[in-house]
Amino acid sequence: MNHSNHAAPPAAAPANAVPPRLSGERRNSAAKWSLSTIAEADRAAILGKKKWPQHVAALAATLTSLVGGAVLGWTSPVLDELHLMGPSGSWVASLAPLGALGGAALSGWLARWAGRKPLILALVIPNVAGWSVLVAASGNVSPSLCHSPGCASRAGFEVLVAPQIDMLYAGRLLTGLCAGAATVLVPMYSAEISEPAIRGTIGVYLDLSLTVGILMAYVVGGLAGQVYLSGLCGALSLVAAITFFFMPESPQFLVVKGRRAEAEDALRWLRTGSSAPTPKGSHRVDVSAELDAMTRLAVESEERERASGGILGAVRGLCGEGSVSPTSRAVVLVVMLMALQQLSGIDAIIFFLQSIFKKSDSSLEPMHSTIVVGSVQVAATLVAALLVERAGRRLLLGVSGSLMAASLAALLVYFLFHKELDVDLNAFSWLPVSCLSAFVFVYCIGFGPLPFLMMAEFLPLEARSWGCGLAACVNWSLMFVVVRVFNLLMNNIGEAATFGIFCAICILGTLFVLTLVPETQGKTPAEIRQYLQDREIHTVTRRVSTPGGVV
Repeated sequence: MNHSNHAAPPAAAPANAVPPRLSGERRNSAAKWSLSTIAEADRAAILGKKKWPQHVAALAATLTSLVGGAVLGWTSPVLDELHLMGPSGSWVASLAPLGALGGAALSGWLARWAGRKPLILALVIPNVAGWSVLVAASGNVSPSLCHSPGCASRAGFEVLVAPQIDMLYAGRLLTGLCAGAATVLVPMYSAEISEPAIRGTIGVYLDLSLTVGILMAYVVGGLAGQVYLSGLCGALSLVAAITFFFMPESPQFLVVKGRRAEAEDALRWLRTGSSAPTPKGSHRVDVSAELDAMTRLAVESEERERASGGILGAVRGLCGEGSVSPTSRAVVLVVMLMALQQLSGIDAIIFFLQSIFKKSDSSLEPMHSTIVVGSVQVAATLVAALLVERAGRRLLLGVSGSLMAASLAALLVYFLFHKELDVDLNAFSWLPVSCLSAFVFVYCIGFGPLPFLMMAEFLPLEARSWGCGLAACVNWSLMFVVVRVFNLLMNNIGEAATFGIFCAICILGTLFVLTLVPETQGKTPAEIRQYLQDREIHTVTRRVSTPGGVV
């Protein structure tokens, strides 16, 4: 490592300047920090450092979001099973994003005070309650009643099972709340436990778990029915909580709270697989230097937060009052990525996949088609996990956005000729499945996992809790809007025009990525912040790794 390339510490937080709230051991650690400590730590880390504990902890955390993926895929087989395709069906679908909006807002605020691990564990309570309500609701619906002549009309069905519909509403709100909270807490936790070299791969685990959950909903819901699907999800919620109980808390959060001894044990396990102290003179990994790095960065973050005014300061900067800080720019980038992800129409397609295939007159059965698309999602996310540290974030986002637009354009042409111009396209009945599979595949290698990964990379420690909460709120609120209006658009302006709108948004998203989004692959938080501050966000070429990880 070339020490001459390191920038001097910022004037706002010199090495020996420690805020009053940091005292005792934390003050001493911050004051003793030096760049030579980083160099010694890098040399010592050659022996004994392990990466598997970080993967295990991240995967354990994402088990909760696997159940969240089932929340997203639940409506595709279940609405058809329960004959809920009218206004009630639209509300059953969209209430999950509405609940997720509340979960994201609450978890973003609470994560700063309660920590990451306790909140992820606490999600088991509303999760199990929500899935139990859904089991009870559908368990009381008589299959013969649903297929009787009285159920043929939407209104008749809604009158006959009104109490069950109310239970469906409640269950969807509760399970949506947990899914929204998971999309804030899991990326935050994963980023703070991982080293820069594997941060991208670990960050993709969130989207991988969501896609596996969606596929599970398609398969189990389509083959076994809603009761078995909801019961399985409730059981998996318990398994997720039990598994994650044995994982450590984020060491960065523990450092911020002054719990250095606990942070040291957590970090040692994450880096070595053992919490046993390193003997003196041993060549095994010593995490004390990395803890010092976390302490110093916590000090700097606290100084910046006091100087900038936190969330109010970021808002004032965006409104033109004072200078625009790197935090403000990071928030704008993250919010835009989240908005473009949802406005592409991905979740409307996932929620109503079976009904889309019915309208397209595809050669495959709708249930089989949804399973094909769900399998493609999982495969594509695995590809993203392999490519994200090789190809980089910006390239994958650009390729993803452009090919999503191309897939939707082909689907637009199909519906234009098939529905609007009434052209016989039986020879091309395979096209809808192919287009939607291609759309989902390229979405899952870029715009699916990367906005959540880059959210944790862009946002500095002092803004991570409220910034992640804000970004997730934007994501879920737009999902609610898109899911609510999707059927209205399909019924009023037609399939071709609806997919044309989504295609245009994907084109705009690609242009936004290629012109304004920086590359974050292998970059430290200090590098990302510096280039956001200098507005030189396209040509970051120097890569320096420190033991501090993402903070």
